[in-house]
Amino acid sequence: MKIRFAGATDVGQVRTNNEDNFAVLTDRNLMVVCDGMGGHAAGEVASGIAAETIVTLFAEHDLKVFTSERFVYPEEITPEGKLLVGAIAVANTRIHDRSRSHPELAGMGTTVVACQFKDGVVSICHAGDSRGYLMREGSLKQITIDHSLLNELMEKYPAQEEESKNFVNANVITRALGTKPSIKVDISEIAFKEGDLFLLCSDGLSGMVTDSQLLETVSAHPDNPDQLITALIDLANAAGGADNITVCVARIDEQKQVDEFEEVRRVTLHWGEGPEADDIHQIADSKFDSDAVSSPGTSDAVTDVSPPTAKKKSVRIWSYLLIVIILALLVILGRIIGVF
Repeated sequence: MKIRFAGATDVGQVRTNNEDNFAVLTDRNLMVVCDGMGGHAAGEVASGIAAETIVTLFAEHDLKVFTSERFVYPEEITPEGKLLVGAIAVANTRIHDRSRSHPELAGMGTTVVACQFKDGVVSICHAGDSRGYLMREGSLKQITIDHSLLNELMEKYPAQEEESKNFVNANVITRALGTKPSIKVDISEIAFKEGDLFLLCSDGLSGMVTDSQLLETVSAHPDNPDQLITALIDLANAAGGADNITVCVARIDEQKQVDEFEEVRRVTLHWGEGPEADDIHQIADSKFDSDAVSSPGTSDAVTDVSPPTAKKKSVRIWSYLLIVIILALLVILGRIIGVF
């Protein structure tokens, strides 16, 4: 197996600060993109904790920490997949605990999308609207699903792409790390092959460019991850650069044929406040100082931490309910009068 990684972040054209974080840990074939929210430096703190936590636990690479004996998994997941989910769960706990102990950070959170490559299988885990894509044989496919109010409404009330652009509060996300003591994430595990290209990004990219523009740009730079990332960031900035832009790319240069593998197609793990939560707290307390947040630096890690900015996102439950009710009524009214 031979993989080339690249990653970069950019503040964009509108915001003065950057709340995104990314990390690439090459010796563990891991890449992570986090998009923080909260304002007053809180978003930067949340995304920094998430990136640091995931990279630190993968650098240790203790596959016995998140076994099936301690945690419940809906399907059979590889040891690396379990570690990825577990690391994200620990990050959630650390962010939530920090926000409770520091009033100035109350309400902070972060999206996350992360993937890890091992023996021909990639584990992809995410919460929020940061995305993962796969470019294979000239076709680009989104392999994550946005955890957003707009996406949930689109599933219930299908609409055309042009109609979806008119939805109010389309960028409200319904999942994030740190906003609740419990954790709810999706994981997929699929076989990869030589020539594949995996792309992770914050919505500063996906929210500014169309799928066709993304496909055209990726197709123009299939063999050079660094050039591809530069081109994608330039494309998002040219479209207005309304948000921070973060992109990570993994190009599979060599990979042997994978033995028969039962793929896991996006299952949801929801670890609540019971014994699993207690175990996660114990792991967090044993491995991390409660207040220390540092860049996840190892000799072969590529990492970035940018300063904060307030983001126009909300994950408060009462906001969800109010917006869902209003939009549902608008959709019903629209169908009555023939708009939708």
